[in-house]
Amino acid sequence: MIQQKRGGLCYELNGLLYIVLKDLGFPAQLAAGTVWAPSPRDSYVTDRTHVVNLLEFEDTLYLIDSGFGNNLVMQPVALDGDAVTSPAGTFRLRTETTEKGTMVFEQLKDNNWELRYGLYPDAINWSHLDCVKQQIHHSPESSFNKALLIAKLTDDGTYSINEDRYYRKSSGNEETLTFQDHDELLKQVRQHAAPAVYEATVNYINQQKLSC
Repeated sequence: MIQQKRGGLCYELNGLLYIVLKDLGFPAQLAAGTVWAPSPRDSYVTDRTHVVNLLEFEDTLYLIDSGFGNNLVMQPVALDGDAVTSPAGTFRLRTETTEKGTMVFEQLKDNNWELRYGLYPDAINWSHLDCVKQQIHHSPESSFNKALLIAKLTDDGTYSINEDRYYRKSSGNEETLTFQDHDELLKQVRQHAAPAVYEATVNYINQQKLSC
């Protein structure tokens, strides 16, 4: 990721962040949450496949998540503390027991708090990241192995690209550009993403053509 200047999935990004935090002397631990899929699904997705970092500092537990698509807080979030705002929105972490944990991570949407994932504070070991990788890449329930998705947080908002469109939200304004063909898709990927992501997108499109 560092050499290619690309992003990654949660187990990659938060795994790397864990190594950095430990190297800096912070008592970080890896944990696994379960993502909530909003309407129309309204249910949890694959169990314990969202890897995050937890850090206890001065008797307060913090969530540190650098791998949640473009829904990034960009700073630690204290359990039952103040809500935190970034260009992606406003988020909080609070104590609530659900079928998937004793804490919930939520995002403020239209003046309502919406569930993003639930988790336990229990530490996971490094081998769990391999299990998450296998689930994400091969499970029929995974949304990451079915279609192209590129998402990024910017200084003033977020953007995402899939096979059908480019979508950007910035300073309260929204922009959607629908693709007519793969050339238009690749143009946007080249413009907004790292060269390694562009190359991966080209490979993905070529594989899709071969499978047709």
